Amino acid sequence: MNPEANGTQQVTTANLPAPLEASPPPMIREPVLDGRAPAPDSSAEPDRADRARRRRSDRQLAQADHVMKTRVKHPDGGERTAADTQADEDDQRERINQEREEGSRKHDRLPRWQREIPKFVLVFDFVLLLYFFAGITNVYWQSPLSMNLAFAIALAAMVTVLSYGFLAFTGHRWRSQKDDRGLPAFDEVDGLTKAASVAAMAVIGVLAVLMYLRMHTEVIDALGTQAAQTALVIPLAVAVVSAVANFLVVGIHAVDGSDEVHRMEKLAAATRRPSRRAHQLRQRAAQQAHR
Repeated sequence: MNPEANGTQQVTTANLPAPLEASPPPMIREPVLDGRAPAPDSSAEPDRADRARRRRSDRQLAQADHVMKTRVKHPDGGERTAADTQADEDDQRERINQEREEGSRKHDRLPRWQREIPKFVLVFDFVLLLYFFAGITNVYWQSPLSMNLAFAIALAAMVTVLSYGFLAFTGHRWRSQKDDRGLPAFDEVDGLTKAASVAAMAVIGVLAVLMYLRMHTEVIDALGTQAAQTALVIPLAVAVVSAVANFLVVGIHAVDGSDEVHRMEKLAAATRRPSRRAHQLRQRAAQQAHR
């Protein structure tokens, strides 16, 4: 029978559609291994350095506190820690500033060059007294190294130191009697200050007489007896200068500041070294913290 006759179509290989070509499976890329080791995490390095700086800063601050706890000699006697002595200085400064704001002038200081004058007077007196005692002990200046010169130096030093010390003491007594005008209150001067003043005037007079006699002898020896006026004027001038210079020692010590100001300076001097060391340590600690 003809297959077309019974209405059916014979399926043949030629009639089938062409099969789809299968695509190859996708290739899986394996990770390429790098021979180099992975870089370490560097974020921990700054933290470690910062912690080290903080430790150094804390250690320096602790050292500064320890330095201020050292004991120093207190001007009022005994010993106190540097921190307590510095607190006393601050309290003293506060009281002085308060009195200055109220119009008091007793704490005013003299210029620095005027405060140095007593030192020059000290040297001036020593040289003149050495010249005076050298003449008495017959020092032979062409060969001065002798017991006579040593004795003259000892006498000159003794008289100079004792006289200068007493004049300074008298000036300090007058300084303690100052009022708010910055001048000694003469109506309230105590008996010790009056007695010291009388003795100081006697010391100044004796020194002036010694200078007059020594210079009068030198002028007579140099010019002879005919130098009448010269033998009077030159020694008198030296004596007056000596008296004024020694009186100036008393005056400068009397009007230069007050007992409170000088106490404050002694407190500051007692803590100068430890406070400077503590300041350096705190400064280094601050630099470490801000790096």
